[in-house]
Amino acid sequence: MTGKKGITIVPIIISSDKTQLTTFRNKSAYPVYITIGNIPKHIRRKPSRQGQVLLAYLPTAKLQHIKNKSARRRTLANLFHACMGFIMRPLEQLGLTGLELTSGDGAVRDCHPILAAYVGDYPEQVLVTCTKTGECPSGTAARDQLGDPDHECPPRDLDEILEALDTIDQGATAFTRACEAARIKPIQQPFWKNLPFVNIFRSITPDILHQLYQGVVKHLISWIRRAYGDAEIDARCRRLPPNHHIRLFLKGISHLSRVTGTEHDQICRFLLGIIIDIRLPHGYSNARLLRAVRGLLDFVYLARYPVHTTETLDQLDEALCAFNDNRQIFIDLGIRLHFNFPKGHFTRHYRDLIELYGTADNFNTEYTERLHIDLAKDAYRSTNTKDEYPQMTAWLDRRERVILHDKFIQRRQAAQAASTTKNASPKTPVIPRIPPLIYPRAIKMAVRPTVYGVSLADVKALYGALHFEAALSRFVIHLQFPQLPRRQVELRASQLHIPFQKLSTFHRIKYISHDPFSAHPLADIVVDSIHCEPARRDKYNKIIPGRFDTAVVNYKNGGNTGVKGQQFRVSKSL
Repeated sequence: MTGKKGITIVPIIISSDKTQLTTFRNKSAYPVYITIGNIPKHIRRKPSRQGQVLLAYLPTAKLQHIKNKSARRRTLANLFHACMGFIMRPLEQLGLTGLELTSGDGAVRDCHPILAAYVGDYPEQVLVTCTKTGECPSGTAARDQLGDPDHECPPRDLDEILEALDTIDQGATAFTRACEAARIKPIQQPFWKNLPFVNIFRSITPDILHQLYQGVVKHLISWIRRAYGDAEIDARCRRLPPNHHIRLFLKGISHLSRVTGTEHDQICRFLLGIIIDIRLPHGYSNARLLRAVRGLLDFVYLARYPVHTTETLDQLDEALCAFNDNRQIFIDLGIRLHFNFPKGHFTRHYRDLIELYGTADNFNTEYTERLHIDLAKDAYRSTNTKDEYPQMTAWLDRRERVILHDKFIQRRQAAQAASTTKNASPKTPVIPRIPPLIYPRAIKMAVRPTVYGVSLADVKALYGALHFEAALSRFVIHLQFPQLPRRQVELRASQLHIPFQKLSTFHRIKYISHDPFSAHPLADIVVDSIHCEPARRDKYNKIIPGRFDTAVVNYKNGGNTGVKGQQFRVSKSL
């Protein structure tokens, strides 16, 4: 590739993760997914858009016949790299010579596919980079230096590691000692060794799901529970008022087991609120603990930004510094002895990796976790569970052909519909529309009301609409006489007689959208919803508190020119 001009780099993004296929029979699959960085991230992260492709299934054998645990681990690591080396072998030549590919605009380009990023959780990162468990997979920081914010963690020297791997011809003893000096595992042939322009230690990416939510946030919640006690934390969780986009844990959070990343995300939304005024034991001030929790939560939410600037990256560093400056409180309370754990250490690399590869949501393993359903679990359920992998691959191949044919038919129908419009002549070429980043929303309500025959008195008492009759009167006058000024509207509304005493109520308004490029383009996607539900009792006679979301009504016609019921849009205020 040296000296060539006008080439197109195709950044290859590989992700792998083992997943369980069954609950009781302990069947598992080890899928490997591939995508390219030339595809926009809003397409790559949608399974319905087929932006990521199943590349292979790796072996899941546990090699129980090898009794020595160390030998078994080395054999499994060598097996992984041997399989990945076989899969990635075409890139060894194509990365240098390139190949001609036709892009979406019809142009033929000289493309060079190069491995750019490897997405995975921490065990996967350790396995891919051949580093040792408990160490940084991309830097040179030692185990006892991971928690030191002042200690630098420069990237590992790839040339030194390649020289150590080349000593395999000198015998097993020399090879093991060279790998030990380079602080890597003695893997005979890592799959990235012969790939051109690849530094695997710089290809490890941030992982919001496993590093932040299932890593530092999980640790933070356990520290807070130990500091304040489960009884106090659970009691405060039960007393939280209903609020929009906040899940209520009415039984507390201490009893939760196998907490998912989504649940940790929900806990983060109220975690600071429930501890803001709790007193620490032994007379300690809770100021440092609050600053540490706020700094870490700020870091998590800033790391999730879909777009970054220098200012937001500075705020990311400030949030991490706020946590590091105040985390000593956990050691003073006897909760922690040190902070030398890899997931917490990797937060120091976020700014450099975001500047190098883009925002962290480009490489979130949450997307690959979702792919397991479509490309592994659904495929396994379609088999007879006997010699399942050939059946799974055949089922996926046929499913992909059906999806492609269905999309081809949709494109042809859309082209025919556009060519037969009044303004389009038969010779006018059909210009494909660029899909929007955010699809338009529409309001959807139930056909029948939630409650029939609610009296106006109950509307005031149960729903809290104290001025409902006055507002309804003004609405009716506006609708009949849109030209009247405000004072005239108020005067006539005060004299209006409402001829009914009961009405029906709806407890929910839903916002829906449709993705025309998905496998089910007509399926409703619930984007958001507004709740208006009074307090009630469940079947166990327990009181369920009411929920009333705040909404802002924006009149499209503007001014005081009148109100038309079909022309207003409701949007929530946070």
